[in-house]
Amino acid sequence: MIDVAITSYLEEEHVESIRAVDGRVRVLYREDLVPPPRWPGDHVGPSEWSRTLEGEEAFLDMLREAEVLYDFPRGHVEDLVRVAPRLRWVQASMAGAGEVAERAGLGDTDVTVTTASGIYSGPLAEFVMMALLQHIKNLERLRRDKAEKRWREAHTETLYGKILCVLGMGDIGRAIASRARPFGMRVAGVKRKIRAKDPALDYADELYETRDLHAALRDADYVAVALPGTPETHRLLDPAAISAMKQGAYLVNVGRGRVVDEAALVEALEAGHLAGAALDVFEEEPLPEESPLWDRENVIISPHSTDNVPGLTNELQAELFRENLRRYLDGEPLVNELDKKLLY
Repeated sequence: MIDVAITSYLEEEHVESIRAVDGRVRVLYREDLVPPPRWPGDHVGPSEWSRTLEGEEAFLDMLREAEVLYDFPRGHVEDLVRVAPRLRWVQASMAGAGEVAERAGLGDTDVTVTTASGIYSGPLAEFVMMALLQHIKNLERLRRDKAEKRWREAHTETLYGKILCVLGMGDIGRAIASRARPFGMRVAGVKRKIRAKDPALDYADELYETRDLHAALRDADYVAVALPGTPETHRLLDPAAISAMKQGAYLVNVGRGRVVDEAALVEALEAGHLAGAALDVFEEEPLPEESPLWDRENVIISPHSTDNVPGLTNELQAELFRENLRRYLDGEPLVNELDKKLLY
């Protein structure tokens, strides 16, 4: 019998579907032991939530039994190896699970980690396209004119022929590219290493390796960041890289906040070097009240939640977990296995 502990909220229908995967599976789950969702599909829950003393003991009993975890357990990431001695596999609920796996100390263990890569790609790509369209069509001007009841004819721009540089050509980057190209945009993709017959070639007009980042940025009208947070990507968009971007370029970040040097970004926005930015992620979250980003009219701020789509998220999560659980039981390779050295 393989004990599977579900450590974040999941609807009963999905819990039952996991139980039905195989008779060898015993599912350990109590709704009162996981953070309550703030909205359908939420896996984090309110920051002030905590278990009762009795609940904490019951939860630790579950972790001690578990060979498989669905999601990293709230309150027991740093001590996961100690409290879950039988653990062999964690299915994360987030795409960028590398940072959490590192915090859990799983890098030097034989515990497999799989991510939710692909689950959130569509909504994140839609956020990018929303940002590009509102900028190119000057939505803020239209809103101001409407509020002032001002009929002001003006010229408009188009995405057709514009260059979009996508940093990170994984699932999210490819989803962005596939939505941008029908608008007639040219896509320059950036990735760590280009392989022979690289699948990313089907989504980009040009591909650059990270070492050629400045060349990729130089002609881009828009830059979309879809990179995970790793030691290699930490502040990849540093002052030099941001300076390499053309005058008037627009930045969108749906990857990780630590990829962008936020102080350098603010400086480029204030100097007018960049036309604006749309940010779903930040170096520090929640974004501090004193951050100058709050006060800039040309910056869109989303509280790391643009991929929260009620209903769809958990349905796709459960489907992925069931597929991986079948593979785990049959000794087959798992989908979305994390490279614990590269952290993605």
